[in-house]
Amino acid sequence: MDYNKKYIYVVEGNTDEDKLKKLGITYIVKTGGKFIRSDILSFLTILKDRREIVLLLDPDGPGREITKIVQSRVNDGIVVKADKKKAIYHNKVGIAEMKLEDIASLLAEYIYHDKNINEEVLTTNDLIDLNLIGPTGSENKKILIDKYHLPCTSGKKVLDYLNMLSLSKEEIRKELEND
Repeated sequence: MDYNKKYIYVVEGNTDEDKLKKLGITYIVKTGGKFIRSDILSFLTILKDRREIVLLLDPDGPGREITKIVQSRVNDGIVVKADKKKAIYHNKVGIAEMKLEDIASLLAEYIYHDKNINEEVLTTNDLIDLNLIGPTGSENKKILIDKYHLPCTSGKKVLDYLNMLSLSKEEIRKELEND
């Protein structure tokens, strides 16, 4: 097992994301529910060169369809299949319905990095220094959103997505200077 690999986890919704965060997982992309938004697909296409994609989608029709779409468009991804019996609760099917320990067991071989490796990350102060937030930050933020297909516009989400891409402050500064 390569303990230096960097992972990104793809889930369907907010509750799925919350459960993964409780396990100490940092970098999570939500598809947008029972479908996958085109901006998320574009972002994953860029992200796959920097992180290994782990798909943890609901064991139902929409989850299988999203998996097919991601694999065909992004041409990458580790598919983690949840046991449907463990993903049913109150007649609902999904990762959100699973017990936390069952999700932890499914992801055990991938979450080492999230729990044990400290990556260098950008901070809000870095975004201020790079003029990405604040009254005049919109233009610079738009440059990065367009270049990296970031599926967001808020400063907080831009920070999250830039950290998912493992971009350094200097790399971002050069991108902004070259534009």
